[in-house]
Amino acid sequence: MGIEIERKFLIEDSSLLPSLGNGVKMIQCYLPSEVWLKYWPGEISELEQVLADPLSAYRFRVHGNTAITTAKNHSDGPSRLEFEREIPIESVLEIVRSGKYPSVEKTRYKIPTNDNLFWEIDFFEGKNSGLIIAEIEIPTPDYPISKPDWISRELTGQDDVWSNQALANFPRPFKNEMT
Repeated sequence: MGIEIERKFLIEDSSLLPSLGNGVKMIQCYLPSEVWLKYWPGEISELEQVLADPLSAYRFRVHGNTAITTAKNHSDGPSRLEFEREIPIESVLEIVRSGKYPSVEKTRYKIPTNDNLFWEIDFFEGKNSGLIIAEIEIPTPDYPISKPDWISRELTGQDDVWSNQALANFPRPFKNEMT
């Protein structure tokens, strides 16, 4: 188990972003807990707190030849419980590609900060086309971050609208200044 502490921001003008280099294409598929649990390779007992939260998210993330299964509890701030394990891609690829469950498609880029952290910049595709969100994982909830000029408004704590699970279920296509 880990504690994920991250802040999330909207990017409204992609022309302000620095050069991004190569990104990683990924798809994240969100499943009901009873389906997801069939693929969890760890002990069910370790998920007790996440399973107790009816707003938790259960997903498969596929990028390249890698599949990650993740469970996260709901958050109204920067911190949440997170359980992740790599699983055999063959076991989940059919589910992810089936379109049976809500998903998001995106390309992720990383921008290093001066304090050894990384901004993760997600360019959404498909039903969320045009949407660009920046996230930064921080060591503590009150960790000071330097916001680059390409950051627009903060979305941290607005999981009901801006989490990837919410975007999978209720897409928000966005007219970006450069898209």
